[in-house]
Amino acid sequence: MESCKNILVITPTPSHPQNSGNRKRVHSLFKYFQSHSFNIHFVLYNAYQNDAICNKSNYEEMRQEWDYFDLVMPSPDYHKVLTTFRNRLCKRSLYQQMASKGLTINFGIDDWCSDSLINFIKWKTRNYAFSAVFIEYVFLSKVAEYIPRNTLKIIDTHDVFANRHNTLVRNGMEASFFSTSKTSEIKGLNRSDLVLAIQEEEKRYFESHLASKVIKVSHIEQEKFVDKEYQTLHSIGIISSLNSINVISIQKFIDLISRSQSLNDLKIYIAGSVCQKISVSLPNVILLNHVDSLANFYALADLYINPMVTGTGIKIKTLEAFSYGVPFLSTQSGSVGISSSFDFHNFLGLEELVEHLEHIYVKNILLKSYQDASKQCFYDYKTKLDSQLELLLSYVEGC
Repeated sequence: MESCKNILVITPTPSHPQNSGNRKRVHSLFKYFQSHSFNIHFVLYNAYQNDAICNKSNYEEMRQEWDYFDLVMPSPDYHKVLTTFRNRLCKRSLYQQMASKGLTINFGIDDWCSDSLINFIKWKTRNYAFSAVFIEYVFLSKVAEYIPRNTLKIIDTHDVFANRHNTLVRNGMEASFFSTSKTSEIKGLNRSDLVLAIQEEEKRYFESHLASKVIKVSHIEQEKFVDKEYQTLHSIGIISSLNSINVISIQKFIDLISRSQSLNDLKIYIAGSVCQKISVSLPNVILLNHVDSLANFYALADLYINPMVTGTGIKIKTLEAFSYGVPFLSTQSGSVGISSSFDFHNFLGLEELVEHLEHIYVKNILLKSYQDASKQCFYDYKTKLDSQLELLLSYVEGC
């Protein structure tokens, strides 16, 4: 079996449509390897037992995109009782109080990895040889134990999941998605040969705890600068997927805008699935919901905003805005992992961001300097990213 140009990808996150940060990450990373003549064997595992993960439309898109595509469903009895009990408890106010004191109910590291996935991967690796296997998220790391020893095993972390719910609840968020103990996360990551951290702070954290090699590979974005001359501010844009952090952040931003007497006429475009949960009564707020063209969206407004109030990982929507070269404002949380030195990309809170927005709007400040800052940030980021990808490629090609 010829292995030098085969890569196996095991992911709970579909690559299509690219309407959230983790989907964009998965899609862009393996399109990069495809561009270097690797055959991508894409295994989508429906860990969340969610029918929307793979419908007829995106199934066909993924089948066309990748060299091999397989959809694996969990075993029939897969953590059903545990998940139902835990998810119900997480939504209760009592759990939020417990979690705020550090009393979270974490998943075991292998609770989301069922026998059906393990059996399929065992079959796959018996019938195909791979130079590398990429495991998306630590909660699928159990499959690494069934990969042949001579195959490079890589875990793409996306985030730190040790006691993740504590962090979310302390910041007023719902304890959602995966969370595990520190010991369990270390155990899972040490099953790999190579760990990918998406930003520098997480790289240092993993390096201090793991036996496995850790390298930083940030999110991949290509330059697609909007051809537009920006003058003064008349409209802003926000785009976001539907999760509790995004909903709370954008809702808080809208509430602050509603209390600002000087921003009553500022047009605000909000796009993405987050629109399903945003409550607005302001006539100047326009909910666009899903947009078919990001290029058209980023050409629509005069300035774009990431109003994140908390979060880890890397903020892909901030990178996306930089890649379009648009004027941009963000909180510090919205710029995590990007290392922008501009103050207006690093506001400590939304109150300071809104104050700056008022200043730009009332004083008719020209937006070109904000546009130039976004372009500079993208160029700086892309230079570092190219080096990171070259290092990762050297590991995979060296197998």
